[in-house]
Amino acid sequence: MADQKDIIEKTLCHLFPSRWLKRQAKETGVIQRNRKIDPVAMFWTLALGFGVKRSRDSASLRRSYEAATRTTIAASSFYDRFTPQLVAFLQRACDRAFGAISGQGQALQGALASFRDVVITDATVLRLHDLLKNRYPACRTNHTKAAAKLHLVLSVLGTSEQKVKLTGERKNDGKVWTIGQWVRNHLLLFDLGFFSYALFDRIDRLGGFFISRLKDFCNPILTAVHQGCADGLLGSNLQTVLGSIRREVLDVEVEVSFKKRQYKGKRSTAKRRFRVVGIKQPNTRIYHLYVTNIPKEILSARTIALIYSVRWLVELVFKQLKSFYHLEDFPSSNPHIVHALIYSAILTMLVSQSLEHLLRQTSDTENTTQQATGKDVFPLLRLAAVLNAYGQDLLKDVLRYAGVKPASLSLLELIRKEARDPNRKRLILPKRLEQISLVAS
Repeated sequence: MADQKDIIEKTLCHLFPSRWLKRQAKETGVIQRNRKIDPVAMFWTLALGFGVKRSRDSASLRRSYEAATRTTIAASSFYDRFTPQLVAFLQRACDRAFGAISGQGQALQGALASFRDVVITDATVLRLHDLLKNRYPACRTNHTKAAAKLHLVLSVLGTSEQKVKLTGERKNDGKVWTIGQWVRNHLLLFDLGFFSYALFDRIDRLGGFFISRLKDFCNPILTAVHQGCADGLLGSNLQTVLGSIRREVLDVEVEVSFKKRQYKGKRSTAKRRFRVVGIKQPNTRIYHLYVTNIPKEILSARTIALIYSVRWLVELVFKQLKSFYHLEDFPSSNPHIVHALIYSAILTMLVSQSLEHLLRQTSDTENTTQQATGKDVFPLLRLAAVLNAYGQDLLKDVLRYAGVKPASLSLLELIRKEARDPNRKRLILPKRLEQISLVAS
């Protein structure tokens, strides 16, 4: 087996080369002149400066920076680094990582062999400090004053463009992403927040495919039955006859009406035919309904429902971000700090994805050498827990490989600096008591 010394550090520094980080820091204005804070060390501290029970706040990150570089920084100096320029710098890093990770997957097989990739879109709500309520007003202000929404486009294979965007909670999901030529031969899985017949129509016209849950209020007209008897169904509205259908699997064609996008001040009504499939749940005996444009010759009704369950992958990503990378742990009321920490958490997630790919690669090599029949699996949540535990060690090793030399400050000096009372000029309690007793006497 090839020498794997420093392979993790090499992989991460190839993902974010020091030269690239310095150039982006200069172009975005993060670094305007030589100062005490190194942009490379600052970047890796934000991406890896976490650990067990460590919150992702500016004070904890500053201490991670000091421990890894063996330098001391005034709290105000580190705090002042969280600017719009730093946010732009981190956004560029996210774009680079998304682009680098894309293309690492293999072709789809089995039932999904007809598609180039499966793309999942979803969003999660982030609670913010109440003082940000004017900038990010929440939808449910009775218990949360301020909230943002993180939108994610996730490629299952990693071969398609992946995106992330931060908006206010009140921003409609369907208005965040634009559909273009890239959807051709791709399968898109939508949450109900993106439900729109006009969107589905556009995907279909561009040669793409989609699966979405059907909203409860939708009542399309049945035009064909692909499975089972059609007696009394054709021409009826779906919701009208749904309660009388006893079959376990529903597979029909429906006609829907919707308003097209405004053109020259007018909005016309259009009609399209889509496929609706339903799987009756054994406990509730209620159908889970899905709307799609995938022909029955390509995928069966049960397969469509099974494929839609792949959406849990994006839920795993959000759980990874919130549970292990402290996506919601933002006590600050400074919007620039909040934005920077959100993108830092996303960078940590992207680093973990890169490492997961590396682990699979090296594991496959070992299994091939040993002629093993099985392959190792590295679940992202388990990997996140491991990285959480070794985050500070990984930060030090990556900085060493990136060429950031630690200063000569001793650990004792670092601890003394951090432990020293910042308000040491004030009288401590025993001294106060002594003075009170002297006055009284």
